[in-house]
Amino acid sequence: MKVTRRQFLKVTGATAASFAILDLGFDTQATAAAIKELRIKNVTPVPTVCPYCASGCGLVVYAERREGKETQLLSVQGDPDNPINEGCACPKGAAMFNLREIYDPHTGEQIINPKRAKKPLYRAPYSDKWVEKDWDWMLQTIAERVKETRDKSFIHTENGMIVNRNEKIASIGGSGLDNEECYLISKLMRSLGVVYLETQARI
Repeated sequence: MKVTRRQFLKVTGATAASFAILDLGFDTQATAAAIKELRIKNVTPVPTVCPYCASGCGLVVYAERREGKETQLLSVQGDPDNPINEGCACPKGAAMFNLREIYDPHTGEQIINPKRAKKPLYRAPYSDKWVEKDWDWMLQTIAERVKETRDKSFIHTENGMIVNRNEKIASIGGSGLDNEECYLISKLMRSLGVVYLETQARI
C-alpha cells in the first residue's frame, strides 16, 4: 500500500490530537518534581532582582557553597513567586548567569561564575583566536581608534550649515547604569558629535 506524504501527515496529526484529548492516566507532576529536586539537590535557592532595568523582575539564583572555596554559580532562573514576571525572564535577565559576580542580597556573599571571562580579550582583524590583553592596552587602543574614526568622518558643515556631527560612531547604554552614569556617557558622546544614541532597555 502506497501512502502519500499528505495521508501520512493526516494520520499522524489525528493520532497526536487523540492523545492530546484522551487522559492516558499518566501523572507527570511527580516526575517533574523529582527532576527539579535532583537538579538542585543540596542547593539553597536565593531570590534576587534582575539588575538590568527598572521592571524589578524576580530571579532565583542557585549556587553551590563549598567549604573553604568560592561559591560557584549553578543557574539563574525566573522567580515563579514574583508578581511582576511570574517566573519569566527576558533575554537579558535569562543571560544573567554570564555576569562575573552576583551578590547574595541577604548575606552579601559573592557568588562566582567560573566560566566568566576575567580579563579583556582581543581578536585582531582576520584572526581566528582571542588574546588576553591588559586594561591599559585596551583603553589606549579604544581611545586611539575612536579618535581616528572621528577625525576621518567628522562632518563640520552640510548645505552651508554648521552641523558638527559624526555618523560613523554609535553608542548604546545599559539599563543597569544609574542616572549619573547615563548623563556622563551622553555628554561624552555628544561632545564627539555622535548622533546615534540608544539604550539597551529599548531594544
